Amino acid sequence: MALRELIAHAEHEPAIGRLAAQGGHAFVAASLRAFVVAAIAEARAGDRGRPALVVVGDDRQARDLAADLRAWLEPRPVRWYPSRGVAYESHLKPPAHLVGLRVAALDVLLEEQQEPPVVVVSAAALSEKVPDPALRPHSFRLAAGDLIDLQECAADLVAAGYERVDQVSERGQFAVRGGILDLFAVTEEHPVRVDTFDIEIESLRWFSTFTQRSLGDAQRVEVAPAAELAAEHREAAEIAAISGAFDADGGEGESRPDIAELLPIERFGALLDLLGERVETIVAAEEEIGAALADLWSDVSVAFHDRDAHYLYVSPERIEDALAERASVWLSSLASDQEIQ
Repeated sequence: MALRELIAHAEHEPAIGRLAAQGGHAFVAASLRAFVVAAIAEARAGDRGRPALVVVGDDRQARDLAADLRAWLEPRPVRWYPSRGVAYESHLKPPAHLVGLRVAALDVLLEEQQEPPVVVVSAAALSEKVPDPALRPHSFRLAAGDLIDLQECAADLVAAGYERVDQVSERGQFAVRGGILDLFAVTEEHPVRVDTFDIEIESLRWFSTFTQRSLGDAQRVEVAPAAELAAEHREAAEIAAISGAFDADGGEGESRPDIAELLPIERFGALLDLLGERVETIVAAEEEIGAALADLWSDVSVAFHDRDAHYLYVSPERIEDALAERASVWLSSLASDQEIQ
């Protein structure tokens, strides 16, 4: 029996029913968090059909809760929206697989789905402003039977932030050998080998990066971008990251341009503002949000010397005000004076 069928039993639990119908603050044991969140998301999807955004303290919690919710709610789409993994002020590119996860989670919230999706996000990820989706490279799909020009495809992959290598070993890489394209898409568990005959895709096969052996056929693969911004918007920041790392004598550089001067920051915005009121917001770890937001803001304020941080980050006060306005369900694993337990 699918776990999703067990969620129906939550209807007979008055506390969960009250939370789903009326909202409120509740104590929920950590071991029951995923079940309660799944039950609330399921009940509210039936009533309103809106996506759900679930907020927790840190990325590890968000990843683990997303995995648990995926088991409870399958086949309903569940995604994890991680933080960038590197600070904006570091001038470093975020890891390709994190970019892919962020893009996939954001797209599932913004686009129409057969079933309303659930996305789990950390407080740190909420703090990082998001580029306008129109600024990033486009996703595309490769499928058996499609016509393809491997050189054009390679150019498209580079523009989307992928790295061309001799042999793929990690997400965000691709290799071209004769009429074969090996591609490790940023949201996939395994790379895919695209065999072509003339200008047509003859077959797609998942394969192991360790043994190079086939793991089975694929009908199609979705290629999400491996960069947050299109090439023309990210080139200046990437050049600054390289040139600023060393001075003329080969030593470590002492200064580089402010990152806010290199990015189109006027088109960056808060994730909650981008999503608007079209999503149901559930705070699943109320006791951790404030501390997580304060710690991150302290770090970025020091990095930006108390200036310009607001161009790329959202202050704790703004996030807390937005959550207070939009979230009707607040769960905590610490018992205090909650009416619901």
